[in-house]
Amino acid sequence: METCLNLKSRLDHKEAAVSHVKKYQELGWALQALMPLDGTYLEVDLRENPETWVSRLWGPGLSGPKISLGVRTGKRSRLMVLEVAKGQGEAILDQYGEWRAECTAALGAGREQHFYAWDPSPLFDSVSCLATPEIRWFGEGQVVPLPPSFDAGMQETWRWLCPPWEKPPQSPSQALSRFLQQHLTREPQSRPEVSLSWQEVYCLVSPFESLLQALSASYPSMLNYYQGIIDAAVAVGLKAPEVLLSLLWHAPRGVAGQQPEIWGFLQKLVAATQDQPGTITSPENVPWEVYLGNFLSLARETSASSSGQPPDKPGPPCFFQRRLAKPPQPGVVIRTPFSCRKIREDLRKV
Repeated sequence: METCLNLKSRLDHKEAAVSHVKKYQELGWALQALMPLDGTYLEVDLRENPETWVSRLWGPGLSGPKISLGVRTGKRSRLMVLEVAKGQGEAILDQYGEWRAECTAALGAGREQHFYAWDPSPLFDSVSCLATPEIRWFGEGQVVPLPPSFDAGMQETWRWLCPPWEKPPQSPSQALSRFLQQHLTREPQSRPEVSLSWQEVYCLVSPFESLLQALSASYPSMLNYYQGIIDAAVAVGLKAPEVLLSLLWHAPRGVAGQQPEIWGFLQKLVAATQDQPGTITSPENVPWEVYLGNFLSLARETSASSSGQPPDKPGPPCFFQRRLAKPPQPGVVIRTPFSCRKIREDLRKV
């Protein structure tokens, strides 16, 4: 029964994708096939005959992955999109006047997309970016998910409230143009350099149940989600800016990986944390570099034990036992600066 249901689900997904691609192409939209989990571009040309790209994606027996559909906004598709968080995002825009579009899509009950016709004004003519947890603008040179795309973070599927073949996108209102004039940036945002990898971040947070719960929790808004992670990290003594920024960037339910424009917003959140006195509950008060170093040492012991080599120290190697290096002694100590590159090399050896 489970096998039959899975096959039925894949068949329905394929038929829905083909149907929507045909409708989007009739509108003249430039489409892109994406992986649902991380937004990776799939090397298929959706302008080809459906039989061609369907066979490339799924092959015989519907064995391929489910896909998401995206549209390239800007001049190519003559399209602009505003994504808004219900509640907080709407309240911000309502201050400027009427901004809503007739052509809209929804992701569960939490987010909406408003589709507008391309405006050739200087405001939108070059790359423009706006990305906060409440509001995101898709202008020139970006890709926005389209129904029936699946959102891995929200575990929901985008659906049309009013599709473009019923209500074609219209130009943005004067109220929305005023808002965008004040908030759009004129330079494209590149992916920032994050100090720690996800593996290193997990090494640090794994002993703290409250922090793990904050990373996997669901909040009414992305702002609440990020703030909950910061509060949980500070409460267990992880307050270093490089740690907090890496933690927010790699947060499983966050959007930073797909929206690098949000980096500036995350920096502001972390900067605000540095100005506030934190409560450190870690009784050992050991620097975070030492925690990470202990984990790597114990991981090497595990690797040596599994290969038949005697470990450096007796006893079961287990990071969760909080077996820590000795804290730094008083006095002048020569301390080697922490190097992420070196740690990543060590991780590959484990």
